[in-house]
Amino acid sequence: MEITKLRREEEKAWDSYIHNSNSSTFYHQIGWRNVVEKTYKHKPIYLVAKEEGEIKGVLPLFLMKSMFFGKKLVSVPFAPYGGVCMSNETVENALVEEAKEITKECGADYLELRTISDDNTLGLISKSL
Repeated sequence: MEITKLRREEEKAWDSYIHNSNSSTFYHQIGWRNVVEKTYKHKPIYLVAKEEGEIKGVLPLFLMKSMFFGKKLVSVPFAPYGGVCMSNETVENALVEEAKEITKECGADYLELRTISDDNTLGLISKSL
């Protein structure tokens, strides 16, 4: 499995994957990325998991910087949901591990994944709404 950052030429494939996935939300779409980036100037870091050239999972992230709240990596800000969208648990784990590495590399204080599921199979600290 290969985890990469989304390239411009992959955006249609991303949205196609989202539209056909049972674990996606409106907030996973490229259009939402564009709204958040243009309106709030947060840096998008969109991760794609592929096997044999086929998308098997995605994770939309934004690097947010605040004078009051520090630096954090969030999936997805200004939305209730937007965590990992994946075909299986192996893909989910790989995307989350890559997100953890990016969190460290960016010097962010923490990683926040906003997911639909209350199932915390990743062993992360969780908070229910």
